[in-house]
Amino acid sequence: MAAPVDLAVQVRPHAVVEFGVVPELVFEALTDPGRVSRWLPEPLRLDEDGPGLLRVRLHTPDAGGTGDPGLRHQRVLPVATESGDAWYANLVITPLPDARSRVDVGVLGECDREQIDAILKQAVAGVRDDIAESFTPG
Repeated sequence: MAAPVDLAVQVRPHAVVEFGVVPELVFEALTDPGRVSRWLPEPLRLDEDGPGLLRVRLHTPDAGGTGDPGLRHQRVLPVATESGDAWYANLVITPLPDARSRVDVGVLGECDREQIDAILKQAVAGVRDDIAESFTPG
């Protein structure tokens, strides 16, 4: 089994993605295993014994005046590939004005940047579709 990875230290910033919905809806789409299975692109899949991790954190605006958001929720999901590559992703969701959200994506995977970019593009499109299909205004 692979050694534990400290995602806060080893996962480098990769992309920033904005969504036009509140952070809680994005967090749910990114952490509910049934929903993740719908948008997680190949070669990644959820796997209880997977060698990699998808960590999603939801931050709240700073209530103490320090300028730093506070951690509200965190979920870690195991991911794997058929080839056994170890993927580590750190997603931090931050609220924006007007009920929007920003997701900062950090990725450490055993593949090149072009492959990461392609997977990220597919994942973002899938998450947007999933949120659109599940969101009922009002």
